[in-house]
Amino acid sequence: MSEKINHTKLKEMEKDLGIIFSDNGEFAEMSLDLQNYFEQTKPILDVEYRFYDGDINELKEKVFIVDRKWPQYFNSGDLIFCGYYKGQLASFCTVDEDLDCIISSKGIKTGSIGCVGTFSEFRKKGIGLRMVDLATVYLKEKGCDKSYISYTHIEKWYGKLGYKTFARFSLRK
Repeated sequence: MSEKINHTKLKEMEKDLGIIFSDNGEFAEMSLDLQNYFEQTKPILDVEYRFYDGDINELKEKVFIVDRKWPQYFNSGDLIFCGYYKGQLASFCTVDEDLDCIISSKGIKTGSIGCVGTFSEFRKKGIGLRMVDLATVYLKEKGCDKSYISYTHIEKWYGKLGYKTFARFSLRK
């Protein structure tokens, strides 16, 4: 996949985040065209998926368990999609229906999925991948043309759904 990158936004990212884009960077920027996207995974017994509607501070405490840096990205009013195993929170991700990012362009609506986390006791069961799949379907249903995943190192995992890497970067030293 060849993405048209907005180089002004790319330079802003480099400056604001202290990163440098390079072919051998350890983190990836990924995208997926949604025009022909359809659900890729199968339902999982005893797992329900829905948007979070509870106390945001309780969620932030749980997010902290998965990644100490992420709670700042979970705020009241944000779309947060979750997987619940037998009613217990198992996985979560942020969802943005209209993101202004390095692949945004006039006439193309870009959605994003970020801060994807699954608690250790629920990993390797497909819960997180199914959650990202359903969140991707949601973005398509909301009229997004593309889905964007930023700052990841698990390209192969997202690749199972068809996401492709279009840029790589490293943190500046």
